[in-house]
Amino acid sequence: MFDQFKNLGQLAGMLKNAGRIREQLQQAQEHLKSVRVNAETGGGAVKATATGALRLHALEIDPAMFAALVDAGRDEDRRMAEDLIVGAVNAALEKAQRLAADEMSRRAREMGLPVDPGGDLSGLLGE
Repeated sequence: MFDQFKNLGQLAGMLKNAGRIREQLQQAQEHLKSVRVNAETGGGAVKATATGALRLHALEIDPAMFAALVDAGRDEDRRMAEDLIVGAVNAALEKAQRLAADEMSRRAREMGLPVDPGGDLSGLLGE
């Protein structure tokens, strides 16, 4: 029964600090826009860079390695190249998503907000 009162106290504290919490989350969002994560596939043939805000920032294809791997006239080579690109982009976005969730959880804990250790706070990005 008294646990419910404890939760009400936490809620009241959060409401009291709503402006500060909103400001901290906005700062985290801005920070994540500038953070970059990298991933690659095909032994470096394709490299993708994403932001912590889950946006693709850059895609790099090694021309020499790609030319050795892919004959543009062959459908199977083209599909392999497309798979490498998709794989690198998805790997970079997965890294960015983990980074964003970790950053938002860290900021929430710093503000004293109750955070489930396995909880996904990436939805707080608002993007």
